[in-house]
Amino acid sequence: MKKFILPFLALSLFIAADAGAKSTYKKDAALWYEAFDKHDASILDKVLSKEWQEFPVAAGAKPAGFEDVKKMLVKLTTTFPDFRIKIEDTIQEGNKVVVRSTITGTQTQEFHMFPSKGRKMNIQAIDIHEFKDGKIIRTWHSEDWLTGLGQLGVFDK
Repeated sequence: MKKFILPFLALSLFIAADAGAKSTYKKDAALWYEAFDKHDASILDKVLSKEWQEFPVAAGAKPAGFEDVKKMLVKLTTTFPDFRIKIEDTIQEGNKVVVRSTITGTQTQEFHMFPSKGRKMNIQAIDIHEFKDGKIIRTWHSEDWLTGLGQLGVFDK
């Protein structure tokens, strides 16, 4: 019996340590949303790997990288000065965290060649963040821009 106790204790400590590391993924993923909500790109340094990439990618394009997302944050929060993002749901499975969020903001500048009409948008986004060594290495990101562009008046005649 005694010869089984030491291996059992070692295995228990390994499982507990591994679970402890993974248990912070939800909290770490929340930093992504905090960066956008607070309009502070420096927060991304805490959670994103320097090798981070975003998917899906347009045909013929390369995935957005670490510096690209910081530029995107500045562009969004400049174009939508009241830009906010609120986490609605978070689910973790292994080293992946899925987040459903609500994005709101009022367009005050041109956005992807669409002039501002001073309108507000309220859209949903779904992200899957993959972690490695405590940092997000990949994000699969989907936003409901069809609804958003409609709210911003892009399809008005």
